[in-house]
Formats: sequence, structure tokens, C-alpha cells
Amino acid sequence: MLTLAAWWIIIPDDGTTHELQDRPPWLPLLLFVFPAASALVVGSLYWSRVRATADSEKFQPWYRWGKLFSLGYCGCLLLLQGVLVAQSLGLHALVPLSAIAQTISVLLAIMSILVINQMPKLPYFERRFRPGGDLGPIYGPRYMRTVSRTLVIFLIAVFASRFAAPASGWYATLVILLAAALLTVWSIVWRRHLGRKWSLEQGRAG
Repeated sequence: MLTLAAWWIIIPDDGTTHELQDRPPWLPLLLFVFPAASALVVGSLYWSRVRATADSEKFQPWYRWGKLFSLGYCGCLLLLQGVLVAQSLGLHALVPLSAIAQTISVLLAIMSILVINQMPKLPYFERRFRPGGDLGPIYGPRYMRTVSRTLVIFLIAVFASRFAAPASGWYATLVILLAAALLTVWSIVWRRHLGRKWSLEQGRAG
């Protein structure tokens, strides 16, 4: 992905090609969004492994899950980036690039929803950084189920809005980013709430 982005930046704009002459100035920056998104997802999965307190046997299902998700996610983004570069080079007259991009986007949406929906089925383990403390064997899986279902609903809403209004521009992107930030804050607050409940139950039991 970085190679595609860097290659597009160094293409000489000599006016010999209409598409090159009219290419938007923000396109090279847009191409760097794809590798940045890939690095963010893969890096967060690796960071989760570093923070895990589970043994290797318990973590193996998560490792296989993360490996398949990383390969599928990065592969779809690479194809989307290739379609964008091909469209900028004027190849849309030869190949139905819009249809290909729509198909890849649908596959990415389906894969993301299926992968996130599979998270509650994996073994729950605590992490070294635990806002609110431990959740225990009861509230830990409940937290994963709630977060997973919320993420699925969020993704369905995002992809439905993008397909319903594909030309909504930066305003829709800002709304999605704000909603994602609020979702992150909610997940931390929900985890702290469940952590306090588990701590109080442990105190009563002791």
C-alpha cells in the first residue's frame, strides 16, 4: 500500500495524460489513508497480544482469529487502493472499476461484521491495562458480547449510510469519526461499571 501511494506521488505531471493533469491535489494523501488504517488495525491487534495475561494455549484461538482478520482486512484495503489508482489513471473506460470497488466494499463490510460477531465465542482473558479492574468470568464475557453487538450495529449503520449517500463527503466522515470516538468512550465507561460490580460482588463474597 505504501508503494502504491509513493509511486502515485512521484508520477510526473507533464500534461501528457488528461487524468494526470486533472488529478486532485489531495489524492496522494488519500492513498496514505489505506496503509494507515491497516497499520492501526494490525497494531491494535498486536498490542492486545502484548497486554494479554492469558497463556499461549488460551490465546491460540485469538491468534488465528486475528491472523485471518488482518489478512482479509489488509487485502481488501489493498484492492480498494489499487482500484483508486487505476481509476485515476483513466482505466475506468476499460474495466468497470466502480462495480469492482462496490463489490470489494461489500465483502469488507460482510467480513468485518462476521469477524466482530465471532469475538464473544472466543475465550475471554484479562489484559494488563484494565480500566475499572478485572471483570471476572461473568462480566468479562458479558462485556465482550455487548461490545461486539454494538460494533456490529455501528458497522451496519456506517456501511448503510455510505452506500445510501456515497457522495456525502467529509461531513459524513467527521460524523462517523465522532461516533467512533463516542463508542470508544462508552466502552470504557461500560467496562468500568462492570468492573465495579464485580469488585463489589467479590467484596460481599469475601
